[in-house]
Amino acid sequence: MARLAGLLYYNTGVHTQPPPMATITTAAAILLALILLPLIVLAWASESRQQRARRWRRAGMTQQAIADRLGCSRTTVRRLLAA
Repeated sequence: MARLAGLLYYNTGVHTQPPPMATITTAAAILLALILLPLIVLAWASESRQQRARRWRRAGMTQQAIADRLGCSRTTVRRLLAA
């Protein structure tokens, strides 16, 4: 019963400290996010127009939809995909 009360400490109306494992897990998740987020942004920002067009085409987008996203003509998208 004490374990159940410890897991549900936030529902009791009594302010107590969270279980230590929850604090460690939260800290690890935040640290992981802070490390991975810049890497994900860098990978996304370094992707070329041609790579994006090919990825979107594989995902099933039409050439016109890709052109709208890239801000170019459908002919340009056709050339990017053919290259």
